[in-house]
Amino acid sequence: MEQNIPLLRFFACMVCVNMNVFSELEQALDPSAPIFTIEGARRLVNMPPNAEKLSRMEELADKANEDLLTPGERSEYEGLIYAGKLLSILRLKAGVFLQNFKAA
Repeated sequence: MEQNIPLLRFFACMVCVNMNVFSELEQALDPSAPIFTIEGARRLVNMPPNAEKLSRMEELADKANEDLLTPGERSEYEGLIYAGKLLSILRLKAGVFLQNFKAA
């Protein structure tokens, strides 16, 4: 996860500077022009949560609530939050893709 933090920070910075980042993501994940395969979408939708990362996120959340995070922990926590949000968006889009495929 540590090597992904600079990328996630860049993404977060782009969101702060330019809210159009989400519109570009929305366009890339448009269910009417899917980039998913059926197998890939099913794997994404059915992927179980990573228990180790969830546990770490809860640990960091507790420290954040007590204002006890080190700068490194804050960076890790923010990275986990951004990654979780992006994964949630991808899962939702994959679910819509599968629903549209079944309806067709």
